[in-house]
Amino acid sequence: MLKKAVTAAALVSLILGLSVVSAQGSVNFCIYGSSSCPACVQLKKFLTEEFGSDVLRFNEVYGNETNAEKLARIYDLAFPNLPAHERYIPVTGVFCNGRLVAVVVGVPELDESFWRELASRRDGILLVLHNGTTIQSEDPQLISSLEEIFGGASSPTGPATRTAAEVLIPVTTAALADSVNPCTFSVFTALLLLSMSAGGKRRSLSVGGAFIAAVFMAYYALGLGLIRVFSTIPWLKYAVAILGLAVGSYEVITSLGGSFKSPLPDPLYRTTSRLVEWTSHAASVPLAFCAGLLISVTLLPCSSGPYLVATSLLAGLPGCQRLALLGMYNTIFVTPLVLILLVVGLLERRVRDVKVWRSKKLHVLNLAAGSLLVVICLWALLAP
Repeated sequence: MLKKAVTAAALVSLILGLSVVSAQGSVNFCIYGSSSCPACVQLKKFLTEEFGSDVLRFNEVYGNETNAEKLARIYDLAFPNLPAHERYIPVTGVFCNGRLVAVVVGVPELDESFWRELASRRDGILLVLHNGTTIQSEDPQLISSLEEIFGGASSPTGPATRTAAEVLIPVTTAALADSVNPCTFSVFTALLLLSMSAGGKRRSLSVGGAFIAAVFMAYYALGLGLIRVFSTIPWLKYAVAILGLAVGSYEVITSLGGSFKSPLPDPLYRTTSRLVEWTSHAASVPLAFCAGLLISVTLLPCSSGPYLVATSLLAGLPGCQRLALLGMYNTIFVTPLVLILLVVGLLERRVRDVKVWRSKKLHVLNLAAGSLLVVICLWALLAP
């Protein structure tokens, strides 16, 4: 059973890695619409969630004479025979690697594959009407004129868009910092120790596996929520990086003294301890899974720094890339817990030995986590 679980985890990691490697080129969107138009708001929300907040510009046409004139010019160039009553908003320019490849009227579909296909490299340009009718043109003058109106692929005021390849190393560094978090180590080894005394080694392995699965799922769900927040409020990533820099520096300074003090507030520390003790004595797999979900929340003050920074970086990526990298992050995060489980189960080492080693190395783990957090925060603040 344990061997099958390890094999499955390896396959998942391989698939996630392949997903990241196959990342597409740079995709950008420029919308002419209105914040009072439901279809415009819906499309803006969809593209932001699927492709990231930094790849989209929204040009308000109501009350803005310049943008209204540009919108009329787009219709005159791309759809000169379209009646006035069918000149809908939004009108979206789709860019691939800085080149305009499609102009879309209305919202023909809200499907990621549809918009990703539009953003593919091609000769010429696709002109897509709201009913799905597509016209292809290779007129270089038309393409040049439309690109000038849409203003190119990059936003003059927004931050530079990063690719999956650019954030891969920083996100991996954050995951490594989170994976050696002393709080999680302490809780997990205590859980194994108590459950082994209550139900034996075989039972403790089942309890530990359920706990790890719950932690992975809870953190993944939390990551999805954080990405949505950062996509909605892009500037928040800089505040998080500054806060993370302060937290990481504090962890480094306190660890240099050779001691470790849990940053968990006393109420959360007591709640976590009771959950571990209760779950361990029961030696119940379902209870261990539920405890993993709850403990993932109670440990947030101790382990949220790297995760906040990583998810702020993922928020600027397309949907499939952010999901793959989020899965990679959480796989790295739970790997030390899996290794502890393997040491206890396969190598037949006593969990007390692991607990003694952990107690002696807590300050070292905290120093490593704090140092890595400082590095990733500096990158987030200083990288172009």
